[in-house]
Amino acid sequence: MILVLVLIASVAAWMALERNNELFVLHFRNGEMRLVRGTVPVRLRQQLTESLRNLNAGEVRLRVTERSRSARLTAEWLNAADLQVLRNVLQKYPLAQLRTSEAPSANRFLRLFGVSSLVWLFGTADD
Repeated sequence: MILVLVLIASVAAWMALERNNELFVLHFRNGEMRLVRGTVPVRLRQQLTESLRNLNAGEVRLRVTERSRSARLTAEWLNAADLQVLRNVLQKYPLAQLRTSEAPSANRFLRLFGVSSLVWLFGTADD
């Protein structure tokens, strides 16, 4: 029993540390972008969506973190050249603007857990 509690506490601590410097996570699929966690400026989200549509991307998970006073974009399921296109879009936005963007009012409970499958299953298209 104690081992299970230690394991749960360890996983929770790891998740908290991992997400400590995270600004937002987006998930792109079927031409639509959904916000999984965090807050993102509306215009940036629209530009990233347009870029991914132009690249004919299938499914992509974008994660933006704060590293040494700048924003860093990482992506799953995207090649390096396409990732650079998205990084160029992100560079137009200063870190202060990324930090102070407003949180969407819809689906706050789903974003608390930050599980993209829940956001896709229960979320709305215009989060």
